Amino acid sequence: MANPLTVAIDNDRSPAPRFLVVDNRVPEAIRQLLEEADGCLNMSFTVGGTACARRAIRAILEGEGINGDDYSESLIALSHKHPAVAPTLFQILDLLGTGEEPLQPDALKVLTATVKGIVYEVYVLGAERIESLEYLRELMKALDRGRLPVKLSKKNTPSKSS
Repeated sequence: MANPLTVAIDNDRSPAPRFLVVDNRVPEAIRQLLEEADGCLNMSFTVGGTACARRAIRAILEGEGINGDDYSESLIALSHKHPAVAPTLFQILDLLGTGEEPLQPDALKVLTATVKGIVYEVYVLGAERIESLEYLRELMKALDRGRLPVKLSKKNTPSKSS
């Protein structure tokens, strides 16, 4: 029976999800650590890959201004700061991102992909949401308020007796 993780990740017939390619909007230090983690994983250097992935997590926490001695509490604080990010991603970080022992290659793939998913949500989608809202705000400011349709409330609705 085929390993489901291998089938899901190594399927050459479908393009890689967009979040697996680390965007330039992700801070340089985090991008470099994720690239190093990928390089180590490709060469089966799980000690180095695990260390780089875990350092990337710490860099995210520092970059987001979350400083604490308790790793799990820091992840909870990060999840509260970014509620649009799925809680499952933080649970995976809590499970695989702790400790000093190197991860097995499959677990390292999961950790690296999870970190990439979080940075995509925080630095790419978050930035795109802000950009979209700013654009819409500018459009609304440019509207001629006198030409907007008036929304009638029950108080403003003409009665039949009038």
